[in-house]
Amino acid sequence: MLREVAAELLALPSLQPLLEGLKVKSRYQLVYGLDESARTMLMAALRLHTDRPVLIVTPDQTHAGRIYEDMLSVFKDEDVYLFPGKELLYYSNLFSESGDAAAQRIAAMKRLARGDNIVVVATVSAMVTKMPPFAPWQEACFTLRPDDDIPIDELLGKLVDGGYERVEMVDVQGQVSVRGGIVDIYPAGEPYPYRIEFFGETVDSIRRFDPESQRSRERVDLLELTPARELVVTAAERKNALSALAKEDAKLSEQLAKGVRTEAEGKLQERLAEHMEKIREEVYFPGMEQYLLYFYDQAAKITDYFPDNTLLFIDEPQRCENTAEQLVREIGEMQSTLFAQGDLPARSADMVWSYKSLLANLLTQLVAFSLFAHSSDHHPYRRSVSLSAKPVPKFLGQWDLFGEEVGQWRRQGYRVVILTSSRQRSTGIVEVLAEKNIPAHYTLSEPDLAQRSVTLLHGSLESGFVLPEIKLVLLTEQDILPQKKKKRRIKGKEGVRVGDYQELQVGDFVVHEQHGIGQYLGLRTLDVGGTQRDYLYIQYSGNDKLYIPIEQIDVVRKYIGVEGKKPKMSALGGGEWSRVKARVQASVQELAKELLALYAARETEPGHAFSPDHSWQKDFEAAFPYEETPDQLQAIAEVKQDMEKSTVTDRLLCGDVGYGKTEVALRGAFKAVMDDKQAAFLVPTTVLAQQHYHNFVERLEGFPVNVGILSRFQSPAEQKETIKGLKEGTIDLVVGTHRILSKDIRFRDLGFLVVDEEQRFGVRHKERIKMLKKNLDVLTMTATPIPRTLHMSLVGVRDMSVIETPPEDRYPIQTYVLEYSDALIREAVMRELNRGGQVYFVHNRVQSINRWAAKLQELMPEVRLAVAHGQMPEDRLEKVMMGFLEGEYDVLLSTTIVEAGLDIPNVNTIIIQDADKFGLAQLYQLRGRVGRSNRIAYAYLTYQKDKVLTEVAEKRLQAIKEFTELGSGFKIAMRDLEIRGAGNILGPEQHGFMMAVGFDLYVKLLEDAIRTYKGQEEDTRQEPRIEIQADAYLPASYISDARQKIVFYQKVAAVESVEQVLEAKEELCDRYGPLPAAAENLLNVAHVKLLARELYVSSVSEEKGEIQIRFTKDFTLSGDLLLKLSKQFKGRLTAGTGKQFILAFRLNTRSAGERLLFILELFDELKKLAIKDNIHL
Repeated sequence: MLREVAAELLALPSLQPLLEGLKVKSRYQLVYGLDESARTMLMAALRLHTDRPVLIVTPDQTHAGRIYEDMLSVFKDEDVYLFPGKELLYYSNLFSESGDAAAQRIAAMKRLARGDNIVVVATVSAMVTKMPPFAPWQEACFTLRPDDDIPIDELLGKLVDGGYERVEMVDVQGQVSVRGGIVDIYPAGEPYPYRIEFFGETVDSIRRFDPESQRSRERVDLLELTPARELVVTAAERKNALSALAKEDAKLSEQLAKGVRTEAEGKLQERLAEHMEKIREEVYFPGMEQYLLYFYDQAAKITDYFPDNTLLFIDEPQRCENTAEQLVREIGEMQSTLFAQGDLPARSADMVWSYKSLLANLLTQLVAFSLFAHSSDHHPYRRSVSLSAKPVPKFLGQWDLFGEEVGQWRRQGYRVVILTSSRQRSTGIVEVLAEKNIPAHYTLSEPDLAQRSVTLLHGSLESGFVLPEIKLVLLTEQDILPQKKKKRRIKGKEGVRVGDYQELQVGDFVVHEQHGIGQYLGLRTLDVGGTQRDYLYIQYSGNDKLYIPIEQIDVVRKYIGVEGKKPKMSALGGGEWSRVKARVQASVQELAKELLALYAARETEPGHAFSPDHSWQKDFEAAFPYEETPDQLQAIAEVKQDMEKSTVTDRLLCGDVGYGKTEVALRGAFKAVMDDKQAAFLVPTTVLAQQHYHNFVERLEGFPVNVGILSRFQSPAEQKETIKGLKEGTIDLVVGTHRILSKDIRFRDLGFLVVDEEQRFGVRHKERIKMLKKNLDVLTMTATPIPRTLHMSLVGVRDMSVIETPPEDRYPIQTYVLEYSDALIREAVMRELNRGGQVYFVHNRVQSINRWAAKLQELMPEVRLAVAHGQMPEDRLEKVMMGFLEGEYDVLLSTTIVEAGLDIPNVNTIIIQDADKFGLAQLYQLRGRVGRSNRIAYAYLTYQKDKVLTEVAEKRLQAIKEFTELGSGFKIAMRDLEIRGAGNILGPEQHGFMMAVGFDLYVKLLEDAIRTYKGQEEDTRQEPRIEIQADAYLPASYISDARQKIVFYQKVAAVESVEQVLEAKEELCDRYGPLPAAAENLLNVAHVKLLARELYVSSVSEEKGEIQIRFTKDFTLSGDLLLKLSKQFKGRLTAGTGKQFILAFRLNTRSAGERLLFILELFDELKKLAIKDNIHL
């Protein structure tokens, strides 16, 4: 949409010498005078004019992000790429890193390898970084089409050479999995993985699939595959590296022999041996890039990745130069330190280019963009062009002023373009202008930029501008309204929505409804009476063992308790488990009764019915600076619905930190104030009260709402003033700590109360909140996620809204797991401070925290450091936290108290010491403290490397590694958090009961109790027993991974309709290929069981050459129907009556599969006849 607007800039008379310079291939040119979006639009115009590839170099990631966003308003998503600089390139002890930045770089490299004309926005750190030569990477790219011939082993070899990791199931970028004739690949830099199905050695089909459900989506005709890593090494490069590293190793051994080897050199030799072994074994390892100059004789520059006709745009050249020099200096110092410590081999200490020499030896044309004119020693500008753009006024919702200004521009012959976020907003502005007799129109097609026209377009830029030379005004929504810019989506990994995480692994604890808690030791395929089946092998207390047939898997659940705590195992036999279950049952019945009584009481308690939304409500909501997520809109609608009822309501709002709960609550509070009621926000800490207060004042600017605050940070006089305002009604909205609950606080007319994290208040305060809830509309917020199963079971007992969708403008947090080093800490901290940010340093031991403070202060004397931990006096702790919030300190060294509710957008680096000693859920919450703004955030999870990590710590680091990729570790962390959430909702006294039987069984018992109290009838039909001699299981030759098998067994056990049986069959065929006979039998047994349940069949068995079908007491067939059946099955049927109705069929010698199909056919007939005969099923 903005292409036409950008193209208008080419008509600027002052720009013509520059366009001429580009034509005659002038090497260095300067454009000065333009800033912000005017500058970006000029860059876009030059790209449109030349139709050449463009590389834009910016001083830092923030600038890069802004230019990237603006460029996306002009060009398609697939034509603009971010190329972030490499982080931690020089640090060798990397255990793992999140691959988001690498994926962004690879996505751009893929298009460059194809020779496409794209726009790449890079940081200056990417410019100075030495890179692998591009040719080997390009050569490693290849394409696949249906009907191509390639052996699977050859394909796999290419992918593994390109850095793909072979796994059982693909769920993150850079992975490949092979199952028979099916290969799943998640290409780097791609939003979706692909499934390739082979017929022999020929590609039969290529399908995109969903990484979460693992189901195929649409077919594709072409798959372009790139390496998964930026560094591609073939056998020749490996040989180079091993030969050069062997020489270094020999030198170190020589020094050892002479007795002059230092401890650092000894450490280096150990590391070299470890890495050489991995290079020999062709294993990729994090930090492998440090050996770049061992693999290749010559490193490459970023410009080598672009064609010769590329345009190089330098944004703010002087800032870029200063940043580059500082970066090269810092990296040089760090490399020297690491080299001296024995952390780096010699060639790895030379990994950056000199910025000045890079620009001096350029082969491409360079255009520098600056606000002011300047000269350059190392590349004198051949042409300097001065352009001027004026900033636009900020109207802040003052419509009269806006109308006057637009009218004035029109009278002067200007064309006015207004960018808006939606058709609705455009229509509103068109109406405002029409009232002032200014014709304006909204268009979705190419704008007609005629003289005096006012055109509204859908789009977004960082800022508006006026170009007097071509009489063009461009206004953005945030220039007109009192709000920040609506954020666009950053391309990156999306948050994973966590379903029920039931994957069973060997060693997991499980709960059997009848036998209690045992330990799952794996799947065993056993031959019993000539039939092969899979059995769950479970060990109980006292070494008792139990084999559970796979068709009974639905009575076995994974034990889910609190991470790191082992449950008490049950003994087989004896009545202990029954007693435990009975105690829990009694407790949940009591709880269900209480919950239902509370709910019923609230439904009858008269309350204030709030009026429908006031007209100001719409303006207030329109001024929200972000795009609401669907969950958020749903929660807002539910809260307003509650408020408009004539009874009191109490809704629980759950959602992760930063998912937009506060905005939901604020809209409720605003609605209350518009109805002449007061609203109160109750928060657990003084710091949080202060934060909310500042945010509310800013958010409510321009609206007639008075905000007050009550906490210990207010002086007695200020508190007195606020209390008076609440009593007299001059304060509409108050935010405060438990001080709000004090006896001396009187409201004129309180109508809406928001309680943030109720579980963090003391018993006395909770009682006071309970009293308030009796005659008020209350919204309780919690950041702890709630398990979906619990949410579902509480429908109709507790009003609950859940926000699960993460906000879309978040950059993913770059997560590194690595060995602790002083050099690393200094670099990470200084990098954050240099971009004006702050740092959390988590050290979770109060005894040694002051010793660490002294150590860090010595390491970084220039840093302002504060210490915070839970054992400090409360007022001292609050002062430290407030000081940090207000920017008085650079680094907060603290225990895990930072995991609780602090929201400081300026903190975008967190360093966690001894990360292997934390639980995953805790790490997840700590990591969530950063990445709260539109900057890239960093999380460094460090560990002290002993000679050997314990097996437990190694496992945990492995889980953290998966967690950096949003894989299974992330889901485990979420699951543990959800259990905490459940405890918060149901009360701490329920926690012990949950732990006694495991979370899932607890929820089932609670559901049953609620159903009973609601008087809902349960289906009392018995589960039919199917005892047909058939191999019915998933053979290891079909699905080799036992965990995947379990997931499918759980799916098959849970089917409730024929459609679900067919879905399971489709999924198996899609993911693993055609079904073997045993798998087909497994699904048919499930189908038989379904129909048997419908037909009141208690068992189907094979006895003495007959299939016997026994029915429950509730079912019988009339003589007529029996006759019809007998005719249909040619007299092979006999019927018996007595205590129960039995049908028996003589078997012709058929295979097991045929017998099952025969039973299905018979059940289908029975169903049809029963329906015809009006038998109630």
